Amino acid sequence: MAFRKKYKNIVDYFEPDIMAIQECEEPERFQNIIDGQYEILWIGDNKNKGLSVFSNKSLQIKPLPIKHGNVRYMLPVEMNNGLKIIAFWAMDDKNDWIQRYIGQVWAGLSRYMERLDNKTIIIGDFNWNVIWDHSNSIPLGGKLTDVIDLLRKHQIESSYHYLRNEEFGEETEKTFYLYRKMDKNYHTDYIFMSIDILRHAKQFSIGEYGYWVNYSDHMPLFIEFYYEQPEKETFLANVVL
Repeated sequence: MAFRKKYKNIVDYFEPDIMAIQECEEPERFQNIIDGQYEILWIGDNKNKGLSVFSNKSLQIKPLPIKHGNVRYMLPVEMNNGLKIIAFWAMDDKNDWIQRYIGQVWAGLSRYMERLDNKTIIIGDFNWNVIWDHSNSIPLGGKLTDVIDLLRKHQIESSYHYLRNEEFGEETEKTFYLYRKMDKNYHTDYIFMSIDILRHAKQFSIGEYGYWVNYSDHMPLFIEFYYEQPEKETFLANVVL
């Protein structure tokens, strides 16, 4: 929240081409700070916190017309370089237990399945780890394991797990600190990308707790990679979650 107070930290630190920001306030509150640097798409029913995707001015961005039903925060967009971003902020759902957290990601991707390809990036705060998949409250087809298996069929992998060579549920680096407490740490945020892109990754990092906890209970994820644009030259891009 209060992205206008944190924007410079992210932009100056990472110089991102693309950003996905959860709990992001409506753009009208920080448009004057950005000063034309980025194009922004935002969804939300609360002006203080929604979901946004930013792209620098060299990358034109447009929403993809995907019907995602009652998935509250799913934002599919396409860049003019051919990259497609599906951003999520997985929420609780007190009225529909099937749609809780990772269930929303599963439901959203199920509607997008035919469009998944080697130019697709799935990014977001899933609020979930496979260590909770055993819960009896999660329906068949709605676990993180199911999401992972679905994406693997399309040669799409988690950047962290692919590049760090770690198993899901055994992550040594954490992305979320409950109540900002060092000892309440979990890995719940993900950047899934095509293996074709991951093979050209230059670097990947997760923000250090000691610095970023001053701004959020979630640490930023950063990846830099080479991407060959259709019928154009290869360019170096970076993405921040």
